[in-house]
Amino acid sequence: MISANEIRRIAAKSGARNVKNVETDILLTFLLQLFHERGVLQHLAFKGGTMLRKMVFGPRGRLSTDLDFTAISELSPDDLTLFLIESLAEPYRGLTFSVGER
Repeated sequence: MISANEIRRIAAKSGARNVKNVETDILLTFLLQLFHERGVLQHLAFKGGTMLRKMVFGPRGRLSTDLDFTAISELSPDDLTLFLIESLAEPYRGLTFSVGER
């Protein structure tokens, strides 16, 4: 887990004006790493605004706060959903996740 002081240091070094945006970007990066390490990304294509920022434009691109994917495997939607939920069941880098209704 990254401390609040470390997040502030990263924000200052990157020139970010909003520490909350840096925190969000770190969380999205951790989720992408988790999905990669647990094999979820073998079944999904990463797309959308966050993908463009992470893969094309870098930190100067517009911050998008969601992760967009398209299924690219033969897994059924139900099986893919269960796989995603199971991948979030165990803590990752000191973070815990929960899946619930909005």
